[in-house]
Amino acid sequence: MCASSCKDKHQAILAATLKLLAAKGFHGFSIKQLAAEAGVAAGTIYLYFKDKDELIMHLHSDIIKTVAAAMFENHDTSLPIKAQHRQMSINLWNFCLDNQCITLCKPQFDHLPQNVLRDLHADTWSQLKPIKDLYEKGRQQGILKPLPNDVLISFSFEPLVNLAGQLLLETIDISADELNLMLEASWDAISISTIETQ
Repeated sequence: MCASSCKDKHQAILAATLKLLAAKGFHGFSIKQLAAEAGVAAGTIYLYFKDKDELIMHLHSDIIKTVAAAMFENHDTSLPIKAQHRQMSINLWNFCLDNQCITLCKPQFDHLPQNVLRDLHADTWSQLKPIKDLYEKGRQQGILKPLPNDVLISFSFEPLVNLAGQLLLETIDISADELNLMLEASWDAISISTIETQ
């Protein structure tokens, strides 16, 4: 009974953090507000997390794990690099539209304190191994630009998350045809064109 109750409280705290982070930003809410949102005593939060930084790190790790599971659903390494990239991109786009709080939290994670961002970096890439493998294979085959993984992901997948956020906020509208062009642009940003190899 205790194990189930503890797990429920842990998840309630993370869910409440996600909601407040999306609405108010990292510095926009207090532990007291978080406790009220989660339906627990303020002291309970410190039973699970040392401080706000550790709480955010746990939340980020959980989110990356969830995003990765969605992105790599039906992942087929036997497909051409471009087809693998497109499937991941479509999966990511659909996930972003179906998970508004997570999508709208991304800018908050991008602006976390530097020490927190450094600690999150290795954990993030460990959960995104299929992307690392895709980039490495693409570079080896001369299909992808010889750039570091962090640069490639910034040009390929991150713009899709940012645009999905704008769509959710209704600041832009994107048709199915435009989405297809976006997916092509995402690939073009990291791939080596025939013009470049001549």
